[in-house]
Amino acid sequence: MPAQGDEGPYGSAWLVEEASLVLVEVTLTALAEVGELSLTQLRAMLAVDRHGPLNLSTLAAHLGMTLSAAGRLVDRLDGADLLSRFPAPHSRREIRIETTGQGRRVLERLRSARRRRIGEVLERMEPADRQVLARVLLGFSAAAETGDDLTF
Repeated sequence: MPAQGDEGPYGSAWLVEEASLVLVEVTLTALAEVGELSLTQLRAMLAVDRHGPLNLSTLAAHLGMTLSAAGRLVDRLDGADLLSRFPAPHSRREIRIETTGQGRRVLERLRSARRRRIGEVLERMEPADRQVLARVLLGFSAAAETGDDLTF
């Protein structure tokens, strides 16, 4: 673990990575609580919900998987009425993928469980620390959105 006063992005990265593991655990616990999605299905749902509608190749790139694997994943999620496929307005050959109403409800249950658990942790923090954390996380999110090589 870097010393408290370590400067630079890589010393900070270690600390952020450690804290992010707590959020990953919160997400996995909420995912188990909701109980409707595998981790891979969740990643696909979140990518489409956040960046969609998407075509299949863009979704595959977001997930770091082959086109055929992404297609099979979308088939399963479409069959469960969590994602839907429709022809793109500009090209009948391109298929667009979007989240269904049922898919949005599943994601909202997951997000609600996450917010509840995160709220429980935030209650144990000092109010000033909560405000700083929220401000810093907004900056982190904004920086992540501007990165060309980052897909979330």
